[in-house]
Amino acid sequence: MSAIRKKIHLGSLFRAVWPWFLILLGVGALGFLFYFVATLGPKHVTSSAAAVRAPDDPAVAKLSDEVSDLEKQYRQAADANLVTPEAIEKLAQALEKQRELVRIYPAAGLDQTTRLMRLETTLDGARAKVKMEQIEILEKEGEDLQSDPDTSLAETKLSEALRLQREINTSSASSRYKNYVRETSLVQALAALQAAPLKKQVDESLAAARKAAAETRWSDALVAYTAARDTQERINREYARTRFADLAGADNLSAEIESLNAAGIVADIDAKEKAGDAAAVRGKGDEAAALFAAAGDLQLQVNQNFKRSRFVSSERIEELEIKRQTALSTATADALATLDRVIGEHLKKRQVVAAEQKIGEAVQRVDQLFADYPKSQRIDGALKLKLAYLALRRADLRMLQDEVYDRLLPLPGVAERLLLKTEVPQSLYVLVMNTNPSRNPGRTFPVDSVNWNDAQEFCARLSWLLGVTVRLPSSDEFRVALGDGDLGAWGKQNSNGRSQEVGVQKPNTAGFYDLLGNLSEWTAAGAADDKAVVFGGSYLDELEILVKIPSEARLKSDRARHVGFRILVETDAL
Repeated sequence: MSAIRKKIHLGSLFRAVWPWFLILLGVGALGFLFYFVATLGPKHVTSSAAAVRAPDDPAVAKLSDEVSDLEKQYRQAADANLVTPEAIEKLAQALEKQRELVRIYPAAGLDQTTRLMRLETTLDGARAKVKMEQIEILEKEGEDLQSDPDTSLAETKLSEALRLQREINTSSASSRYKNYVRETSLVQALAALQAAPLKKQVDESLAAARKAAAETRWSDALVAYTAARDTQERINREYARTRFADLAGADNLSAEIESLNAAGIVADIDAKEKAGDAAAVRGKGDEAAALFAAAGDLQLQVNQNFKRSRFVSSERIEELEIKRQTALSTATADALATLDRVIGEHLKKRQVVAAEQKIGEAVQRVDQLFADYPKSQRIDGALKLKLAYLALRRADLRMLQDEVYDRLLPLPGVAERLLLKTEVPQSLYVLVMNTNPSRNPGRTFPVDSVNWNDAQEFCARLSWLLGVTVRLPSSDEFRVALGDGDLGAWGKQNSNGRSQEVGVQKPNTAGFYDLLGNLSEWTAAGAADDKAVVFGGSYLDELEILVKIPSEARLKSDRARHVGFRILVETDAL
């Protein structure tokens, strides 16, 4: 039992000590690694007289002494700042002898190998110092010669400078002698020097191409543009980092080449388009459409086959298609315009049944025109809107015309101009516009809160319904209708602060109501004007003011509950 207890005790002790043993072992390993790294590589030497272990072989020892002597001679010259070619040669001889020593004495050891590396570095450094002076001279001379017409000498100078700098950069000389920035700069300078004549060729070829194009010598221009493009692409490929590289320039030249190749097709397109225009003028719609279609197909070929040409144009394809559809739609559009005039004549003569029949036919034609030729310039959106409106009101045409004509009176002294006896009542406004903006509602009350543009739209729709011109009266026409004055007027004293029913007050001698008072009325104005005159005053004005026939200019966009309008019909408009 005691033996077993002893084994158990030893096992427990081992398990307790084992982790500490591993820690100590690891620390020792790290210490050895640090020592190994710290002592690795050549040792720092402060002079050429650093101790070197002497070989056992007398011949090798003699060679080692010769190396030391030669190195010493170089050091003496270097210390005196007299690193002459002869001193450098001494150092080169020392290096060669040291190489021989290491070769014939493989067991030379770390000292001899370190001396060999030191001699190589020192020699490369000495040579690098001389080469740096040469590089500076060569570089300056090369830069000065770049402006000469013949740049070959400048290229020679810079090439030699580059060769020397590369020798330094790839040698074992100290890093203070190496200059990779200068190497890159010399490479770029040489590339620019070599690319300059090529750029000159590009410019000459380009000038020749433009001259040939100006003289319409297209084949010569094509050859010259191609030469310019090929040379520019060579520059871009071989001298991409120079200022002469120009990717966009090469693309532009390719575009010019493609433009020249496409020029013949473009001339054919122009000819076909011109012939199509002439055929359209002669009324030959089908012939014109065929020519425009052929021109469009050729333009599509240009777009697909000469994609970098300046003649590529989706817009021209669209323009030719518009012309084609316009040519094909001319007969239908002309017939529709004639039909529109016929409808207007029927409506003007109050031949409602005949107008209704023609309106149905016209709507079908205009719908077909829009469906078949949506890009035609003969499509008239306003005509389509007018016909759609007339079709919508077709069943009410007679009632609408009767409603309007019953409210018209001739303007005194001008029988062909009929003026609405009252301000436009809300009942009539709703019939025509299908809306009522009035803030004092009532069928027999005048429509209020309309701006000038609303009044113009009402006039336009009523013109469609009557087949004659309907417009706002001018200020002068308003005065003519007013005559010697209006005996009855709704003003501030008698209107209870709001508009009153139309046609209630006493009319003037010409039969017109409410020319003064009730609502101020919009009058005609130029389309470009931003203001228009409201005439006659309103229920907001004193009666004493109304007799003076008040008027004011208001913005056309203004809406007010005291402003309305009346209309004037020109019966001789058609």
